[in-house]
Amino acid sequence: MAECSNVAVGEEAEEEEVYLCKLFGDDGRFVQFVNLTGRPVRLTSRLHMENFSNMAWSTTIIIPEGGKHVWRFLGDSQNLSLSFLSMLPDPYTLARRNSYRWTVEYIDSQEDDNITFDNKEGPLSLQTMNDILPRETTQVMLRRRHCDVAPLRKLAKDAIVKSRKVPADQMSFVNIPKILQEELAVLGKDYQEMERVKVDPCVRCGEIHQ
Repeated sequence: MAECSNVAVGEEAEEEEVYLCKLFGDDGRFVQFVNLTGRPVRLTSRLHMENFSNMAWSTTIIIPEGGKHVWRFLGDSQNLSLSFLSMLPDPYTLARRNSYRWTVEYIDSQEDDNITFDNKEGPLSLQTMNDILPRETTQVMLRRRHCDVAPLRKLAKDAIVKSRKVPADQMSFVNIPKILQEELAVLGKDYQEMERVKVDPCVRCGEIHQ
C-alpha cells in the first residue's frame, strides 16, 4: 500500500510542476522566423516603452541555418504587471502600442552581407506588420540580401569549424594557409556563442521560450 501511495504522490507532484508556458494563456500571437540565409543568425527583439524612456527589454535567440523559431506574444487575457515583462513573452497589445522591432545579424562576425526580412531591409517593426489575430501565426523569411545561397567558401569554413569540437584558441589546422587559419579561429570563437546560449526545448510544450 505504501508503495502505491508513493507512486501516486510522485505523479501528482510531477503534474503540479511549474512550467513557464503554463502562464502563457491560449490566445497568444506568433511570428515564425525562417532562416534561409544558409548560415546561423542572431535574432534580437527590443521592446521600448514610449511613455517610460528608461524602460526597454531585449531578447536574443540564435537560429541555425535552415532553422525556424516561433516568437510568441502573450494574449490580451493576461493581466501581468510590468515586473513580469523581463521574464515572460511580451504582451502583444502592449508591444503593438509601443516600439517593438527585430534586428538580425550573422553569428559569423566576418560576414559582410546583410539579411532581409521578407526581402526588405531591417530592422523589422511590429507596427508595420499586419495585425495578428489571437492564435494566429505569421511567417517571416530571413534571406541574404544579394543571393539565396551562401558562398561555398563560407559554407566550407562552417563545416570545418563545426567538425572540430574544441575551443577556438586550441584549434589546429594542418596544411591550411595562415590567413585562412586566422579566419577559422575567429569563426570558431563566434560559434562558441551558439553553445553558450543554447536553450533546450520545453519538456511540456516542445517550444523554446525566449
